[in-house]
Amino acid sequence: MKKNNSRIWLTAVLLAGTFALQAQELPKPPQPPVGSPNPMANGLPRPPIGAPAEPPRPLEDMPLITLTTIKGTVVNPVANEEFEYNGLVVKTSNGNVNVMFPPHLGEKIISAAKKGASVTITGNEDTNPEGLKIFRLNSIEVNGKLISDTPPVAPLLNESQDERSFNASIKQLNYGLEKNVNGFTLTSGERVSIAPHIAQQLSGQLKSGEKVVVTGFVEPKRPGVLYSQKTTLVRARTLNINGQTFLVR
Repeated sequence: MKKNNSRIWLTAVLLAGTFALQAQELPKPPQPPVGSPNPMANGLPRPPIGAPAEPPRPLEDMPLITLTTIKGTVVNPVANEEFEYNGLVVKTSNGNVNVMFPPHLGEKIISAAKKGASVTITGNEDTNPEGLKIFRLNSIEVNGKLISDTPPVAPLLNESQDERSFNASIKQLNYGLEKNVNGFTLTSGERVSIAPHIAQQLSGQLKSGEKVVVTGFVEPKRPGVLYSQKTTLVRARTLNINGQTFLVR
């Protein structure tokens, strides 16, 4: 009898423990803020915990570019710091206007818009990084020919890049639009490009007259680009100054 009573008592304890566990309320997951989209509603995976929300930029916030048209005569072409023609100075009834276009349009535009040619240009007003007011070209009409801003042609991939070594002195330092050093020109005529942050670290050694040995890859001509002067553009890989070699690629 005592044995049966023990069994009954043990069964009652187990059942009481089970009911107690079932009675405990599990913590509820945090509810999304009111008005926020539910990532599970459309079967999308839930973002990781702690990941910041990155809502897409509304299309209505993107600025709408307004095109205008100017007419005038070409004063002279303009080249950038890489000697690539990328602009024209155009004389209009309101004065000279700096018209800029992508370098890959250089061959077409410069060959058609000679000095003194009458041009009609459609584009939009803008300001370049130097704070200069410019007119960005969308299309240009000259001598009945219309040239529009189209995407550049993709260059052919060259698996065997032309790597060379140059032993000469620095003729002059070269600067980018932000007035920071981005390379130098050698006395042998090559124009060497290096990253601005590398040039800053070597600022005490990069100076005119300093002898250097440069290894790097010769930049191929890009389709459609016209250069204001003939030069070899080198993308530096290593640079030896005063017997010490630096990796600058």
